[in-house]
Amino acid sequence: MSDIHQLLTKIRTNRGLSLREAAKRSGLSHSYIDILEKGFHPKTKSPVQPSPDSLKALSKAYGYPYEELMKTAGYLDEEKESDEYPLPQNQYEWIVKEAEKEFGVSLRDDPVVEEAVRDLVRRLAQMKQK
Repeated sequence: MSDIHQLLTKIRTNRGLSLREAAKRSGLSHSYIDILEKGFHPKTKSPVQPSPDSLKALSKAYGYPYEELMKTAGYLDEEKESDEYPLPQNQYEWIVKEAEKEFGVSLRDDPVVEEAVRDLVRRLAQMKQK
């Protein structure tokens, strides 16, 4: 199973979505999402790679960055962005704690949240420089 197949499974299950709910949200069939998560066609055993359009539909359905899905699937180069504004763990924890308090939801152990917070800090720092 490649990274994209594992990631799709992890995102869906972390969001507490069944295959049918993911299908309803994305417009893809539940059987197709299942095949994408397994990484191979059950009858032919041939590898299955999600198309960019399928990744876009799942990105919207899961609230997960499309570009990250495209990188993981191998459609985009994994450009390592220099983190010229590193976010110390204590600042990250403070931001998450404040957001949890404000919105009443748990944001712990969610890689999407961590990347979103770090991206927000990078963007704010870039705006401050302008």
